[in-house]
Amino acid sequence: MFKARLLLCCVVILLSWDIDAQQTRPLVSDSVLVIDQIVPKGNKITRNKIILRELEFKTGDTLFSHQLITKINQSRQNLLNLGLFNFVEIIPQRHDFNKITVLIRVTERWYIWPIPILTFADRNFNAWWKNRDFTHTNFGLDIRNKNFRGRRENLDLIIQGGYDKSLQLEWLAPSVNKKMTWGIGIWGGVIFNHETDYDLKNNKLVYYADPHHYVRKYYFAQLSAYNRPKFHHIHSFFLSYKQYRFADSLLKLNPHFTYGESKFTFLSLEYNFKLDHRDFAPYPLHGYYFEADALKEGLGLISKTINSYSFSLIFDQYLTLHKKWYFAYNLSVKTSNSSQPYFLQQGLGYKPMNLRGYQLYVINGSALAMVRSNLKYNLIPKTIGHIPFVKSEKFNKFFYALYVNLFFDAGYVSNHQAVIPQPLNNRLLYGTGIGLDYVTYYDVVFRIEYTLNREGEKGFFISFVAPI
Repeated sequence: MFKARLLLCCVVILLSWDIDAQQTRPLVSDSVLVIDQIVPKGNKITRNKIILRELEFKTGDTLFSHQLITKINQSRQNLLNLGLFNFVEIIPQRHDFNKITVLIRVTERWYIWPIPILTFADRNFNAWWKNRDFTHTNFGLDIRNKNFRGRRENLDLIIQGGYDKSLQLEWLAPSVNKKMTWGIGIWGGVIFNHETDYDLKNNKLVYYADPHHYVRKYYFAQLSAYNRPKFHHIHSFFLSYKQYRFADSLLKLNPHFTYGESKFTFLSLEYNFKLDHRDFAPYPLHGYYFEADALKEGLGLISKTINSYSFSLIFDQYLTLHKKWYFAYNLSVKTSNSSQPYFLQQGLGYKPMNLRGYQLYVINGSALAMVRSNLKYNLIPKTIGHIPFVKSEKFNKFFYALYVNLFFDAGYVSNHQAVIPQPLNNRLLYGTGIGLDYVTYYDVVFRIEYTLNREGEKGFFISFVAPI
């Protein structure tokens, strides 16, 4: 299901910090410096301890000037990647021989967003656009507070009507202990669908709809715990309760849709590890990212019917080739048991396993591997703009940048259990093309791509996230 971000894009695409700009006053000699005090400024909502937690230096540290500059630049990246600030400046000020005061000047974002929901009851925007069925439109309100109580807590309430109904509430507190290394979260809700896919035909989803009854009801609740012992390491643990109720017609249309039952209640346990050294997470140009995930569906406590697992690994690297030229690549692998019912299967075609050129297809299987690559040129460098008639500093200073990129993606999905063979399984798939990326503040990325895949199919596609 694709959530349209058109409202936010329309606001910021006309409005959009120079990420690589040097924000420190030059320190002439490589002298020994003592950090006498650290002074945050501009954080009217965000608490000081949230800012101080992201700094790679502290009061009382003794550093050479070159060490301080390195730590300042990394600390600035840490603060920007929190998603709380539009601009961050870190300025060392010498005031007594070798003692310095470090000024942290931030421009806070607007944190409370009552976002009107416009979603489509399809896997993504491109799948919906192919049919352009406006009866599949959902509407509602997504109320988000991205910095609840000034503690970097997320509070999110979703009330959705229209074709599909949904009510969800999520609260995430990333720092609950004194050292700010542990966090907790709660998420729960219900989703009712008049239409759902029940099978694949030629690697395209086949749907069943009943305008008078819900064919899929999903109830869920999740408890989560997060451990961030270092700046770039995040361990996440999820314990979930899930209940699915399906219309009997789905089981008749596809006997392998479930295990022959229309109601399933089970627990799942998931562990996720992230190692994030990207310079700017929404649109990285330098650094690397690693993620490992292990998911076990069905713990044998409520029901022994569901018993499935999956493991996945993701690695991204971002390189500067020469001046405005950049290169990035992604390696992804995933494996799962082959006895999963259809409604639990997710292969290529679902986030984050997307192969460009095959956006309209789903390729399920017990094992998959994918490589994506991007050669990028910076058409318009990151540029800061001002809007004089807007008074709020949260919106009147913005940045924007434009990139053109050439890409080549390839993937392979192994599936020897399919009752009806699918043409894209068990063969090498690849796609190539050209794309244009518009990047601006509030983590907005607007991407247009023209693709050509191995089957000779061409098409234009729109996305709202970085290509890699």
